[in-house]
Amino acid sequence: MGLGGYAGSLLQVDLTGGRIERKPLDPGAARNFLGGLGLGVKLAYDLMEPGTDPLSPENVVVLCAGPLVGTAAPGASRVCGVTKLPINRAVGWAGAGGMNFGCMLKNAGYDGLILRGRADRPVYLRICDEEVELRSAEGLWGKGVGETCERLWAELGKRSGVVAIGQAGENLVRFAMAFVDRTSTLGRGGLGAVMGSKNLKAVAVEGTKGVGVSDPGRFMELVEGLFERMRGWERLKEWHEFGFWLGLPLLPREVFYELKGERVSCVSCPIGDKDLVRIREGRFGGFTKWTTSALNTVVPMFFGLSLEESVRLVAILDDYGMDMFEFFSVLGFARELRDRGMIRDLDLALEFESLQEWARRIAYREGFGRVLAEGLPGILREFGGAEKFSPPMSKGLSLYSGPEGPLVWERFGTMEFEQLVNPRGAHLASGGSPTYFAVRPLADFPSHLRRMGVPEEAAERILPGPSAWEWGLRLGLVSPGDERGLNVGRLTRYSEDWFSVQASLGVCARAQITRFYSADLLAELYSAATGIPMDRGRLMEAGERIWNLLRAANVREGFDRKDDGFPERWEGKFVEYTGKVRITREMAERFLDDYYQERGWDAERGIPSEEKLVRLGLGEVAEELRRRGAYG
Repeated sequence: MGLGGYAGSLLQVDLTGGRIERKPLDPGAARNFLGGLGLGVKLAYDLMEPGTDPLSPENVVVLCAGPLVGTAAPGASRVCGVTKLPINRAVGWAGAGGMNFGCMLKNAGYDGLILRGRADRPVYLRICDEEVELRSAEGLWGKGVGETCERLWAELGKRSGVVAIGQAGENLVRFAMAFVDRTSTLGRGGLGAVMGSKNLKAVAVEGTKGVGVSDPGRFMELVEGLFERMRGWERLKEWHEFGFWLGLPLLPREVFYELKGERVSCVSCPIGDKDLVRIREGRFGGFTKWTTSALNTVVPMFFGLSLEESVRLVAILDDYGMDMFEFFSVLGFARELRDRGMIRDLDLALEFESLQEWARRIAYREGFGRVLAEGLPGILREFGGAEKFSPPMSKGLSLYSGPEGPLVWERFGTMEFEQLVNPRGAHLASGGSPTYFAVRPLADFPSHLRRMGVPEEAAERILPGPSAWEWGLRLGLVSPGDERGLNVGRLTRYSEDWFSVQASLGVCARAQITRFYSADLLAELYSAATGIPMDRGRLMEAGERIWNLLRAANVREGFDRKDDGFPERWEGKFVEYTGKVRITREMAERFLDDYYQERGWDAERGIPSEEKLVRLGLGEVAEELRRRGAYG
């Protein structure tokens, strides 16, 4: 289509009939939705019939890579998926470090892949430039993620990027994930189960075409400036050595050294955030594990396992293609119900052998594993009256960060608030905010907000963020001279838009990458890559358009403000970001009002207003929502 950065084509595969069709990328969709996440949301909205069962052949899976993926832009390898999630029936997105997959998809000539229907037998999709075919996966069915990837690489070559599922996806566990190149997770909420419902074991892609840019001179000038800043970063050596341990030093340094094998990165990443971990001695001596972060492999230690047992258990869960956090949430909920006499005669010991067995039972839906495979919502359906004992969750998914989450944190920042309002449920979409696992003085925020593309007039509403401060003043918890608080509700709107832009262009969301990017720089890179003139305002408007369309897709499915609630068990357990005031439900509702107001949405319903959708060029979407009765 004459644009740089984009491959220019979409690949649509109907698994039911084995039909494969190539379509030109619509230049208008490219301009308005950028690519990656935005293009995936647009395609899913247009193709997905409201009310579709997530595990039916009619559901679609869209995998897309943005216009910077496959170029020399550092950290631009992200691949995004959009589908209707089986855990909660929401239209949800998933993002992962693309490793090789996103780059290979673009090099094969495709900006996006659309998967529809259901094969009559297990298959995998092989893509090599124009050669696209469905091949039998009967020899791979029943195998774990790791063995599936290794077998495909042995057959097709190590250059191929692979998205694969394990036994949990095959057996429709509602919190099954897909994995990218056996290392990056893709699809919290059940994308792996959607692939399993389609009898699709894997997608393997290799491309040879390259990805061109419109203005190579200007593009490389910008890229070289980025690399120069990265090389000069005073913490670069630390990140190369320790990775995420720097932000979450959960292990003594000497233990981390013992565990760490080597650092692994996606194809265009100069820093690296993934690890090969190694158990050097003992019961599992010699075992190695590829992982999205070494710290993920030690999470089960907090349930009493040894370091070696923890690493081995995470490897088992990853190989099944199972969301580790949901695994521990459903088991914890079952233990709570057992202790209260609602479940009897179950061995739910938090010991390695028992946990390993429960992972197997869930992955294969054996015995009571059938109930646990349905996730937290399935347990609630099975046991009347269990709601009062449920762990905190949002839209059917356990909450990552909070007073009771696996990542214990008491400051109420954008990540904590985002878990409530995200259309897909609990996730980490607002990682671009300076509140992400950090306590910075508010004086640092203006520069962060400018980098994120927040307008100055909006920054004045975010800082000092009077909501919580005024409550504290009224209750005598702060004095007029104290530092005012942060309006997390209003900030979250811009964190979501910033995330949408990065995910749509293909830039990694990790803080050690995004700290070098700004909205102005991304607009320049987009212009140089594609030849489409772009400035910060139009770029951030595209991010806003994407998030509004995603919300509209979920309004069609019946989601609104009632689904964005503050969990009762969070009452009084968070402090406002500056640490002065305890968050009450009333305060949380005020933050929710502020969030909707900042988005220009109907605050009573929590849905995009007609005026907002029309202003964003989504007038047809507004008309559809009106026809469906969304506006009364």
